[in-house]
This record gives sequence, C-alpha cells and structure tokens, in this order.
Amino acid sequence: MKIFELLDELKAEIENSPKAVFSGKRTIESEVLLEIVADMTAEIPEAVKQADQLVAERDAIIEEAKNEAKSIVRSAEDELQERVSESEVLQEAQRQAEELKKTAENNAREITIGAKEYADDVLQELEGYLADYLKIIRKNRLQLASRRKG
Repeated sequence: MKIFELLDELKAEIENSPKAVFSGKRTIESEVLLEIVADMTAEIPEAVKQADQLVAERDAIIEEAKNEAKSIVRSAEDELQERVSESEVLQEAQRQAEELKKTAENNAREITIGAKEYADDVLQELEGYLADYLKIIRKNRLQLASRRKG
C-alpha cells in the first residue's frame, strides 16, 4: 500500500532534517511535510476502500463457511436420524424375530408333548389288544393241551 510508503517517507524526512546546534530540535520544511500529508490524505480513501473490500470478502468467506458448516451439520443430523431410524427398525425386527422364535419353540414343545401323548395312547391301546390276544392265545393253548391229554 502506498500509505505505508508515504509514512516511511515522512519518517525519513523527519530523521534526515537538520538539527539545531544546542537544542536538539529539528528544522523541517513544512512544504515537504504538507505535500506528504496531502498525498497520505489522498491515499487514505483508496486504502479504506481496499480495507472495506477485504473486510467484505472476509465476511463473504465467513458467511459461506458458516453456511457450509450448517449444511454439513444438517447432513450429519439427517444421516444420524436415518441411522437411528434404521437401528430402531433393526431392533424391532430382532424383537419380532425373537418373539417368533419363542412362539415356534413353544409350538414345537407342545407338538412334541402331544405326539408323545398320542404315541403313548396308541401303544397303550396296542398293549391292551395284545394282552387280549395273549389271553386268547393262552386259552387256546390250554384247550389244545387239555384235548391232547384227554
């Protein structure tokens, strides 16, 4: 920026100005200083414009970064909600699967018990028939044995 060059020029003018012999004061040409101040005054509006432009650019960059950050956060929240929802669906499916498994196990247990009871009933009935046939067979053998002797 030219304003800094003018400040350096002003400083050099002051430092290079002649000193008074016994007082240490300097003699400065006011025309030169006034010319430098006028140049600085002319440069200040341009420097301010540039500074304003830089501030506006910075503000735009910050606003864009904020918007992008909001978008990222929104996207992350949406994905989190989706994953939570998927997790809830998965948990519900697992709960239902566990219920179905328990129901199937109970049904299988009841069917097994029923089948054993039925088999026991059939075997008991068969045992009764066989006992009756065994009695008939013994009776017939006894009759045969008594006819052989008699």
